[in-house]
Amino acid sequence: AVPKEKDVLGTWKYKVETDEGELTGTLKFEKKDGALVGEVNTDDGQVFTFSKVELRENDVLYCELDTGYEVLEISVSVKGKAMEGTVGSPGGSFPMTCEKL
Repeated sequence: AVPKEKDVLGTWKYKVETDEGELTGTLKFEKKDGALVGEVNTDDGQVFTFSKVELRENDVLYCELDTGYEVLEISVSVKGKAMEGTVGSPGGSFPMTCEKL
């Protein structure tokens, strides 16, 4: 099944486990001009806008984020008020968990 937009919309607290420690912040998804859009607010004050947000089969939310020096591919399974998956970059893949606020 494809996740429903309403299940994704809103603000999510995220945590990514990397080799250099935890990255945390919030993800915010909303609907603009009929399309799903989102942004990342890191706990160290950076704001990034997703270049792509897609709902895919098997309850997967897929997003692409251009940080200016690499494109991150986020693929998470939506399960109620939780999301779990990975953040992939040219440097490797890291586990990611999210909780709806």
